[in-house]
Amino acid sequence: MTSATVVRPVSQPVHLEIKPGDLIFIRGTEGVAGPIKKITRSPYTHVAGAIFDDRLIESQALRRTGYQDLTCYQGVSDVFTCPRLTEKDRRAIVAYVTKHIGTRYDYVLFGFLACRHLFGEMMPVCALKRRHICTTLWLEAYQSVGIDLCPGITYPTPGELSQSPELEFVGSY
Repeated sequence: MTSATVVRPVSQPVHLEIKPGDLIFIRGTEGVAGPIKKITRSPYTHVAGAIFDDRLIESQALRRTGYQDLTCYQGVSDVFTCPRLTEKDRRAIVAYVTKHIGTRYDYVLFGFLACRHLFGEMMPVCALKRRHICTTLWLEAYQSVGIDLCPGITYPTPGELSQSPELEFVGSY
């Protein structure tokens, strides 16, 4: 008798050790994801961060910064961690992003970044105070504990953020 390959049902959650402050990079497939992939030359179109259990906080277009269930991104996401983070750092990062719940999405910054990648120029960028895009929320949260995920890049794309030398791949979810 030969051993059969076990296939995990799609509905069964993938078990990864995900800690508060870990970043979840999403390989988007809907809406503006296609153009974002082409413009940025990256599979990642969005990033969110773990805060506890299977809960994330994200800054996403068409809604205010807020909570999301991790299972929403099952099958289209990769988890990255920062080995340098202490438990105290992780709590501080979660506190930082939690303070930004309810803030608005920065459509102006998103537009400037799209132009930067489309035209290959470093265009002046005007970010709005108390507004974020997905990457700036988490970049600033990490900076609040002294970790610069993208030195020299003020407004990274999800793909640029995923290439940070501070991050290590945990697994796909």
